[in-house]
Amino acid sequence: MKSESIIIPALSALILSLGACATDECLDNKNSLPLAGFYSSALSPEAVSVDSVSLLAIGAPGDSLILNNARNVSQAYLPFDLDSRQTTFRLYYDFTASANGGQPLYDDITFSYEIKPWFVSSACGAIYKYQIEEIRSTTLFLDSVTCPSGIIDNTPGQNIFFYFRTSGEGEQR
Repeated sequence: MKSESIIIPALSALILSLGACATDECLDNKNSLPLAGFYSSALSPEAVSVDSVSLLAIGAPGDSLILNNARNVSQAYLPFDLDSRQTTFRLYYDFTASANGGQPLYDDITFSYEIKPWFVSSACGAIYKYQIEEIRSTTLFLDSVTCPSGIIDNTPGQNIFFYFRTSGEGEQR
């Protein structure tokens, strides 16, 4: 009985001291996940929502489905392939399927990049940065795709911009 009265307070003190070692000093985003925002390609670009779209990563295991016939989408996360220096995404316009024999029209967007590990801190560990080398895209509904900073890191917010041609912007391709 006497040994139990010594062991229980000792264990309690040990548990409390272990909790004191926990740190909240790493509050940064730990992922370098590109976020693409959707905009009109007008002279004064405005955010737009795209309706009835599907988005998948070509060549990813199971051709990763990111969006599935999504409605009113204004942005999407684009997971880059860490085992490659290039990732291709296909943006299907599901609303075009009925006019195209059941097959939706699409644009392909290919990002070529260099992967750079980056040490954040002992509390946060390391992340990957993606140095964008080239962006290629088809232009069925897309006008262009940009990454103004040229690098994807763990900074929160949109770092890739998809510019769509919208009605009234001139000649359609």
